[in-house]
Amino acid sequence: MSGPAANPSGTGEALPLAGERDAAENALLERLAAGDRVAFAELVERYQKSVFALAYGFFRDRDDALEIVQEAFMRIYDKVGALRPEQSLPGWIRRLTHNLCVDRYRRLARRRRRECGLEEVPERHFAVLDGPAQEWGRSRRQEAIEQALDRLSPRQRSVFVLKYRQGLKLPQVAQALSVSLGTVKSLHHRALRRIRRELAPGTGGEHERMS
Repeated sequence: MSGPAANPSGTGEALPLAGERDAAENALLERLAAGDRVAFAELVERYQKSVFALAYGFFRDRDDALEIVQEAFMRIYDKVGALRPEQSLPGWIRRLTHNLCVDRYRRLARRRRRECGLEEVPERHFAVLDGPAQEWGRSRRQEAIEQALDRLSPRQRSVFVLKYRQGLKLPQVAQALSVSLGTVKSLHHRALRRIRRELAPGTGGEHERMS
C-alpha cells in the first residue's frame, strides 16, 4: 500500500466512540470487504486526521505520529474484514490505533533503557527545574510535562492522552480502552500523582490545573 496518510494536515477531531453503524458506514464496509480501493481511499480521507491526532497526542512527535498513521491504515486494510457486526468502525479504528501507540511506546522505552544501560529510564531530567513556575518559559514547562509523561506506564499514559488530549470524559476513556471505570479512575489518579511528584510540589504550572 502506498502512503495514503503520509501528510495529514492539522490535528483533526477525536474519533467517535462506539455506537450503532449508520447506512453509509455499512455501505463503506461492504465495499471495503469487496476489495474496493476507492472505498479504502475514502476511509483514509475520513479518518486519517483523527488517527494522526490520537497518535500525536500520545507521542507529541510528528514523525512518530506519521509512522503510527501509516501502520494503522495498513492494519485496517488487512483486518477490516474481521470487524464484527456489533463493532463501530470508528471505535475499532480508535482501539487499533491506541494499541499501536502502546506497542511503539514500549519499544521506544526498551530502546532508551538499552541505550542508557539501565533497567529503567534514569530520573535525571528534572534536576534543572528548581525555580518557581513563573520563572519558566511556557516551552520549558511543557517540556517538563512531556518528560514526566515519559515516566508513566503505558496504561497511565493512555488514560492521560485520551482525557487531556482527546478530550474524553473518564467513562468514555473506559469505553475506549475496554476497561472498567474504576480502573480508569485509579490509573488517572496515579498518573496525576506521578506527574505532580516529578514536577515538584509548589511549582504551579499546567499540571496543577488537570484535576
